[in-house]
Amino acid sequence: MNIPMIGHNARMHAHMMMVKHQWWNPFIKQTYDPQAVQQALLERILATQAETTFGKKHQLSRLRGYHEFRLGVPIHTYEDLRPYLQTQEDTKALQLNHEQPVSYALTSGTTGKPKIIPLLPRTQQMLRHYQLLSTYAQYQGIANIFQGRMLVIAGQEVEGHLESGTPYGSMSGMLAAALPSVLQAKQFLPEAFHGIQEYQQKYVYLAAWALSEPDLSVVATANPSTFLKLFEVGRQHFSQLVDQLEVHHKKPTDGDIPFPCLTRRRLRDLQAFLGHEDQLTVEALWPNLKAVVTWTGGSCGVLISKLKSKLSAKAAIVEMGYLSSECLGSLNVNVQTNQCVPTFDENFFEFVEQTDWDADRPNTVTLDQLETGKRYYVIVTTMNGLYRYFMNDLIEVTGWFHRTPTIRFVQKGKGVTNLTGEKLYEFHVMGAVQAIQEAYHTTMDFYVMLADPLALQYTLYLEHPPLDFFVGYKLEQHMGNANVEFHSKRESGRLQPLRVIYLRPGTGEAYKVHCLQQGQRDAQFKVVRLQYEKDCSFNFDNYMRE
Repeated sequence: MNIPMIGHNARMHAHMMMVKHQWWNPFIKQTYDPQAVQQALLERILATQAETTFGKKHQLSRLRGYHEFRLGVPIHTYEDLRPYLQTQEDTKALQLNHEQPVSYALTSGTTGKPKIIPLLPRTQQMLRHYQLLSTYAQYQGIANIFQGRMLVIAGQEVEGHLESGTPYGSMSGMLAAALPSVLQAKQFLPEAFHGIQEYQQKYVYLAAWALSEPDLSVVATANPSTFLKLFEVGRQHFSQLVDQLEVHHKKPTDGDIPFPCLTRRRLRDLQAFLGHEDQLTVEALWPNLKAVVTWTGGSCGVLISKLKSKLSAKAAIVEMGYLSSECLGSLNVNVQTNQCVPTFDENFFEFVEQTDWDADRPNTVTLDQLETGKRYYVIVTTMNGLYRYFMNDLIEVTGWFHRTPTIRFVQKGKGVTNLTGEKLYEFHVMGAVQAIQEAYHTTMDFYVMLADPLALQYTLYLEHPPLDFFVGYKLEQHMGNANVEFHSKRESGRLQPLRVIYLRPGTGEAYKVHCLQQGQRDAQFKVVRLQYEKDCSFNFDNYMRE
């Protein structure tokens, strides 16, 4: 390691010690009484937003405590709030927020029309505060995690501007921009990377930059599939990439999309693998890699075992947390065990137990009333104008950190279908497929189950060589064991037998490219494993095995 890097790491250590005393220790102290923090936060939100159009309509200034707040303000979806946001941006009147948004986080909407989530100056401060706590947890939990360079794969902080001129971008890009400066200095992926639109070219370029860096110690990307794809492309195009790196090593060139210029020693190390590409491993390419920070819950959890198999035993997989454009919902306070607590100091939380919500009984409970092992839908009230906002997210309480519940993301609420009253959830499907993988000693990285209301039938599309005749029956057994209503509907014949359709290799990649063309972001791409047939525009019939 060179002298400047040693000096930089010393500055980073000093910065982290400041974070520990100024921010981390006070936050940890609050975990002994989070509900008191929640009550004070709710009062502050109500007082701050009382003079907005929304605040006056719901008489926020008169509400005292959570009981009155719950009675005075109904549960909202985004479409309930969209008119306020649109009028606020068009007229600059204080509709939802006590001050004008400085930017918006753009995310997909359930109606097909994108959602814009307002970010206030206070929101930007919150993002920086969150990143201070998050990076300190990683710093103290994994030795030397920030000793080397960082590969942060995220969206753009600014992707465009509304007609009013206000910028909008991706939350992942905003979080990357909110990293402490001592860590931003360790990133090496150039800004030009974001300008690449073509999917395959983007990953070839990404692989080239990753291969050029020998001292990579941490990778951060929302979806584990991104890192797996990066490694796959790096191996597949290894000889061509090394040739290009050698050319640019001898004669660096400038351009709209610069190619990395690596050291002579790194070039020799890579050239030693030419003709021996079968020996390329993550550890061989990046021996100092300490952690991959990513999502491990929901549909991303399917790929965690594959990611783990690619990493060395000394490289940790760190849960990024329950995050969305609307709300940074949890903070990983123990990266060794991936314990995540709700961000109770920034967002006011309510929860509805899954069984109550499914029965149309929205009986809300607060943070201190959660029970270990139960699953809940999340409702948040934020400082940036989301009031009793239904997140359509299902979380599970995994335990307790001091007196604060720890949570994990289970799935988006849209990953649920109901053909005859069975209320099948995405996690039921994922659990059944996981059981089949274990029974057949195989892996199934890509699959989607579609529900057909006309045929009253489920079809599992699976990228895998054909298995035996009994796979469909075994899948039904596992889903029936987890969901008694599914079992009874199959027993009575109200649901038709499950179909299993095997798909050719490469279907998962084709599906992802299709979704990206429909507007999903690569950095935050997630496969919805359970969907209604009408909601899936990808034509699986074109990829069926013969």
